[in-house]
Amino acid sequence: MADREPTGNTLTGSVDWEDRTAGPARRLLRRLERLTLQAERPVDRLVGRPQLNPLHYTGPISVLLFIVVFATGLYLTMFYRFGFEASYESVADIEASLAGRFIRAAHRYGSIALVVTSLLHGWRTFVMDRFRGPRRIAWLTGVAAVALVWVVGVTGYWLIWDERVEVLNETLTRALAGVPAGLDFLLDFVLTDAAGTGWPFLLLLFFLHVGISTAVAVLLWVHVRRLARPLWLPPAFWAALVGASLLAMSLLWPVGMLEPLDPATLPQAIPLDPFFLFLLPGGLSWPPGLLWGGALLVTTAVLFLPWYVRRRPPPAIQVDSARCTGCRLCVPDCPYDALHMIDLEDAPHPHLAVVTEDKCVGCGICVGSCPVDALHFPGRSAGALETEVLDLSRTADRVVLVCERHDSVPGAVPVPCIGMLHPDVIGRATEAGAAVHVIGCPPGDCANREGPLTLAARLNRTRLPRLRRRYRDAPITADWIGPRQAPAALAGPGSQPDASLAPDPKQLLTRSSLPLVGLVVATAVVTVLVTGVRFDPGGADAARLEVTLDHRAGVPLEGFGGGPPAPSGAPPRLVVETDGETRYDEVIDTVDADEPGTALLLERFDMEPGLHSVRITLFDTPDRPLVLFDDTVTLDAGEAVVLNYRDVPVVDPVAAGRAIFDETALGTSAGCRICHSLEPGRDLVGPSLAEVGSRAATTVPGLAATDYLRQSIVDPDAFVVPGYPSGQMLANLGDVLSDRELDQLVAFLLTLTGER
Repeated sequence: MADREPTGNTLTGSVDWEDRTAGPARRLLRRLERLTLQAERPVDRLVGRPQLNPLHYTGPISVLLFIVVFATGLYLTMFYRFGFEASYESVADIEASLAGRFIRAAHRYGSIALVVTSLLHGWRTFVMDRFRGPRRIAWLTGVAAVALVWVVGVTGYWLIWDERVEVLNETLTRALAGVPAGLDFLLDFVLTDAAGTGWPFLLLLFFLHVGISTAVAVLLWVHVRRLARPLWLPPAFWAALVGASLLAMSLLWPVGMLEPLDPATLPQAIPLDPFFLFLLPGGLSWPPGLLWGGALLVTTAVLFLPWYVRRRPPPAIQVDSARCTGCRLCVPDCPYDALHMIDLEDAPHPHLAVVTEDKCVGCGICVGSCPVDALHFPGRSAGALETEVLDLSRTADRVVLVCERHDSVPGAVPVPCIGMLHPDVIGRATEAGAAVHVIGCPPGDCANREGPLTLAARLNRTRLPRLRRRYRDAPITADWIGPRQAPAALAGPGSQPDASLAPDPKQLLTRSSLPLVGLVVATAVVTVLVTGVRFDPGGADAARLEVTLDHRAGVPLEGFGGGPPAPSGAPPRLVVETDGETRYDEVIDTVDADEPGTALLLERFDMEPGLHSVRITLFDTPDRPLVLFDDTVTLDAGEAVVLNYRDVPVVDPVAAGRAIFDETALGTSAGCRICHSLEPGRDLVGPSLAEVGSRAATTVPGLAATDYLRQSIVDPDAFVVPGYPSGQMLANLGDVLSDRELDQLVAFLLTLTGER
């Protein structure tokens, strides 16, 4: 007898096949999957065997890369210091050491690879229709994790105060400057002298970077928590190859350092990492509302895709309690932990299988494990599949059994997942006179995770229910291949059921693995080249005048003297003139920023390179002008003149100094009270500072009390209190604290006189 004529697929009576495959959404996804498989053909041909295709393991490879990125990030944080200059210097120190340079490169390249593999995993999950129904939570957490990985990557670049950050700051300025609270934040913590050393902003970025990374780890756990046996890591051969490629890239192509950020220059051409910084060009040219609103809209749309790309959910498996013997074979076979056993009393069998419907994806793998036909789809006969296969085996030389992704194979009998086949169905078909050819997905590419591995283990007699001994020599062959490879497999003799399922890592050392290694090398080279492409934000041939103002009418400006603060609440007027031309003349609206009635301003004026006269006048009242600037400036191409004006702080310097003294976060503040007590006679690491305000004027001859206290903070070894070693006190407090903070701390110390 010849093979059955290819007159179309047999629709098994055990599955509501029309309901599973109908609908515009399902047809669209099948079309997208075919296009995806077509695009993947070069990779299939290059690696030779589906089991070696990296695209089948993008999920576990992403987890491995996240572990690498998280671990290397923890190492780098141990050497990171907070502050605009301190952050750059600390990263430069890391880059100067061999170990630091290697780990920093591994952190960078691992992050880029994580984005790529995560996006590939998400796309394949989408086109394989693995994102709806019970899988919606996995999709939601997966998309959220990818979005947060992007935020983590951007903040990582921001933590190095180099020239790339100038473009990031420009994007942030365009996004926030139109909102009073945002502009106030920029003026206080990012763009002006009020930011001091910059540690608060860098600390915020650091907490975002580390905190969101931890959130990603939690999302990954939630992502797989509904799975019975989550595959956390890829097979050993891919783990080894990924690790080796990161090692080679990190050693051969260190990421290096850009120039430090210079506020007096306009943004220059920078290497633009398109995997994380792809929004930067739009951030410099598009309206912020359009860019960030559009990005949020797209992310939200993708996030909630399962809720509006709808189809009828696959029916959950039902249990025939009259047939179920409580054998427990179905429970370990379910990949989604949707089955469990309950105990019965006064029943023929002590246990009964129960389905958790909101976890069941309708794959049918459990049907293939049941020896008594107790599991079936709603309204369908449990024995319908066996009846159809046996009827076909009596009229054909060969019966071809395929999974749903291969259902375009002419004349084949499709099932939702190849794991739905019970070994007895296959064995009895051979008894009826037909050879059986099973075609399923490669192990890592199964739409239901474990179908090929489960069936192969059953046929290989290593998993219950086993293929009966009398069928061991029966004409049963199997191919674990992608949908597009099925026709070629049918034309060949087929393989043993357990063949090619788990490639040995030693295969990487064979000559046949060279194309695979070549693919990884080519990917690494392309990655390095792409991340090195430079982006020019423009403006390098121009010049700019920038003016900022943070002012309440009636309050003196820093550096301009004046009487005691007398806020009037009136909106001030600012006039900016260049070369005799009025460029700005506006009454500035007041807002409730740090204080009520505050006028906030950030204005930029494009200038031609050359010599210019600049005059800036502030009017708190029409009859009281204050000339803030009146001079000539020379602007070279790519240069900016930044003029910042803000009020003298209306704060109690003593109270502010006490707050600084009490702060205990070393590296971001003085941390005085860690080492110094304010109680008489109670010495800690350093001497007690009780009554230091009284003795400061006489401690060092020729130094006034204020000068001595300030010197003791910024240059502690200039005078060492007898009985204490030199080099014990932190020597960088002059960098950690701004001049204003130093003045406030000294003001507080001067009050420690012992008098009440």
